[in-house]
Amino acid sequence: MRFEQNLCYCNPAHGGWGIIRVAALIPGSYLLFVCPSACFRHGALGAIQHHYKDRISYLYIDQSDIVEGYDQEILDGVDELLERTEKDIHLLFIYVSCLDDFIGTDMEKVTSILGKRYPDILFRAGHMNPIASSTKMPPAVTTFDAMLSVLPVWEKRDNGVTIWGNFVGIPQDNELIRVLSQNGHPVRQISSCNSFSDYEEMSRSGKSIVIKPFVRYALSRLEQRTGAAHVEMPISYDMDAVSQEYQDLFAFLGEDFSQEMENDRFLCEQAIHFAREEVADVPIFVSDSATVFPLALAVALLRYGFHVTRVYLSEVVGPDQKYADILLADYPQVEIIQGDHPDSVFRSETESIALAVGEEAAYLSHARYVADISSDEGLFGYQGIRILMDTIRLAMREKADIRKLIDEYGGIV
Repeated sequence: MRFEQNLCYCNPAHGGWGIIRVAALIPGSYLLFVCPSACFRHGALGAIQHHYKDRISYLYIDQSDIVEGYDQEILDGVDELLERTEKDIHLLFIYVSCLDDFIGTDMEKVTSILGKRYPDILFRAGHMNPIASSTKMPPAVTTFDAMLSVLPVWEKRDNGVTIWGNFVGIPQDNELIRVLSQNGHPVRQISSCNSFSDYEEMSRSGKSIVIKPFVRYALSRLEQRTGAAHVEMPISYDMDAVSQEYQDLFAFLGEDFSQEMENDRFLCEQAIHFAREEVADVPIFVSDSATVFPLALAVALLRYGFHVTRVYLSEVVGPDQKYADILLADYPQVEIIQGDHPDSVFRSETESIALAVGEEAAYLSHARYVADISSDEGLFGYQGIRILMDTIRLAMREKADIRKLIDEYGGIV
């Protein structure tokens, strides 16, 4: 399996979480983008779609600014923004565009000056540089680092557990949240923060759970300051993998809640059985718009007895390499397709009698049925598997309207 590193095709179903939606999760945050006027049209439209338009401003620069530098323009622009806005801003992100990677604006100096000028506001620099997406420090990683850098070091940490990497909250009735809460461990998630002070409480927890790989860098830097520790529990749809992750968590906490989760596993097994009966032998296409680890999901579905025939993804992320090897060795009939390859623009115009898990697989394959799962949102553990199976089962009951699904989810921003 070899993916070509060349021109990429971004299809209309390529939605999800970009730097705007992630940074805007912090209550009281505001984003200022410093860029040429044509640079952020997509972002502006996406911000409108996702209802973040009142959290963003733009400072447009011209050719003379690019030649001469625009440090002072940023300072003046922030002055004007704070003078005109009625927003109660606690944290202001100042994003420069990818051309600044060549210009080299001293953003540390700029934010330092602003911090002294406005001591009640925190300022953090960010880089809107898609060209770095294939490097070890893509915008998602650097943005999350900026977000965590504002968290305070508490004199005393508590018995809480903070979950990092999920943008949509894991439901309160999930087995993980339930057993932790019932056994004296307050659970903190960024989606539950209603104020900036709530967000600051995220670093009060003595322990954390990492469920997505892009948070590791920022969390390691935060833990150097706070002394907290974390356990990694990547999202999985394999029951045995989930069980092992819970055993790792219990060892990490020094407490065993296995018996309190026995019924959750049983309900999960039931959901898999009912979904498999509903889908029967209909081919399944999986895409990385549904989950960060699409190859792992494909292997889990195959082992449950589903007829997975195709996986669409842009790159193999970390632990997914293991499952790429499993697919190539044990399930060679499964196609692994580079979803952002330029040839993908010539998508099938003939409807496939298949079930797509994720909007991108649905769009590229023209699948009749679609399990509307995006970015693992709200899914974790046994409950996450159960929700996925219920979604798959219900998806088989009617033809999907992929245009409607794309419109409802909106573009990546």
